[in-house]
Amino acid sequence: MDRSALAEVFKQIIEGYDIPTPAGMLRVKREDVAILVEPLPYSLLTNLAHANLWQRLWLASLKGGSRKAGMEEWKNDFRIPDPSEWNALRKEFLEGLLEAQRIAASEPFDHKLQSDQEAVEKLVKIAVHGAYHCGQMNLLKRAIKNRT
Repeated sequence: MDRSALAEVFKQIIEGYDIPTPAGMLRVKREDVAILVEPLPYSLLTNLAHANLWQRLWLASLKGGSRKAGMEEWKNDFRIPDPSEWNALRKEFLEGLLEAQRIAASEPFDHKLQSDQEAVEKLVKIAVHGAYHCGQMNLLKRAIKNRT
């Protein structure tokens, strides 16, 4: 199975081929990350916490952890974090994208799931979900910056 296209997807997300790089886009002052700009449904901080929660769960499953979300994950989805969590969430999200890229490019394929196909599907979830939320977070950052 050639996974080079999957590794390329992560490269393009991480290096900002179509949207700003996640590392650059997530450079926001901590005092601004929890601002809720009407009519948007949640803050940049809440969006990052959501994106990170699922990325963390999917990466853990690739490493042999649970393959299904439990009540604790669902209960904490779209939670409103304290702004003091920003730096840790940002760091974990960015490192998670790099870890997903590493797994996608690994030879032999470095995962603990039952099949390579299942691992590819999990990595695709991480890539699609991450790119989607990076786009949202970029718009949220712009909304914070341009609010009147």
